[in-house]
Amino acid sequence: MSEDMKPVEIESRTAVIQRASWVGIIGNGFLSIIKITAGIFSGSFALLGDGIDSATDIVTSIVTLFTAKFADRPPDKGHPYGHGRAETVATKALSFIIFFAGAQLAFSSIKSISSVAERLVPEIYAIYFVLVSIFGKAFLAFYKYKAGKKVNSSMLIADSKNMMNDILISFSVLVGLIFTFILKMPLLDVVTALIVSIWIMKVAFDIFLETSIELMDGLEDQTIYDEVFSATFGVEGVRNPHRTRIRKINTMFVIDMDIEVDGNLSVTEGHEISKKVHDCIQNRIENIYDVIIHVEPIGNEEKKEKFGLSKDSID
Repeated sequence: MSEDMKPVEIESRTAVIQRASWVGIIGNGFLSIIKITAGIFSGSFALLGDGIDSATDIVTSIVTLFTAKFADRPPDKGHPYGHGRAETVATKALSFIIFFAGAQLAFSSIKSISSVAERLVPEIYAIYFVLVSIFGKAFLAFYKYKAGKKVNSSMLIADSKNMMNDILISFSVLVGLIFTFILKMPLLDVVTALIVSIWIMKVAFDIFLETSIELMDGLEDQTIYDEVFSATFGVEGVRNPHRTRIRKINTMFVIDMDIEVDGNLSVTEGHEISKKVHDCIQNRIENIYDVIIHVEPIGNEEKKEKFGLSKDSID
């Protein structure tokens, strides 16, 4: 575990995520109940779909609630790198839940559009419930985004993005209802629900792709490599930093790198140089979990090395 990540900080991070999760559960629970109820009694298919979307947000908050403590457990025999990626796996699971909700709404919307049954214009009071939803979602999205940024939680940030999209969904439902009342065309309400379902599935797919980058040991922002090489070249006696690999585990970075030093140096002297590189990287870059430095003599060549990056390969 990184020296920067003290037990008190872990407890604080877990507490922030759990508190934000409870706020999401309670807030979305209230919104989903009133929207589903209002959607049924007012006859608004779009409002009912918006309520179903809020119900899936309850599930996502429950997942983040139970994942928070597990993700911050210290390393053990079976998980020497810790349990941080439990949060990434949970976020990917959320994308499936969100996509399934959108697909179900799309299926129901298409079925309704294809139906020859007579449709009625929804009741006017459905609009008031949509307005409540917009303000409620705005509060939840802002709260979760702020909490996610505070503790650098991919789950909370993904959930807040989902809720920001929910605001657009509720707004589209509002526009759809207004036009439905003005034009007296109940079909518009169902078409709006179909558009909402497509948007929900798109959001789920975007979240799925984002989490795949981390699970495949990739980085969304590769500029950290420039920072690592800059810090490395700042240490006297270092040559040719190469075979550099950076992976992200939850909020932290693990850096593996080979450096070359004068082959006539003693083991102790070579170790001191690698320690300076380690400290320089850790001091310059935030959220470092570990830095692993392998020391080689200048001019050493390993032809079988096919992985990792060097300064030349990213320029």
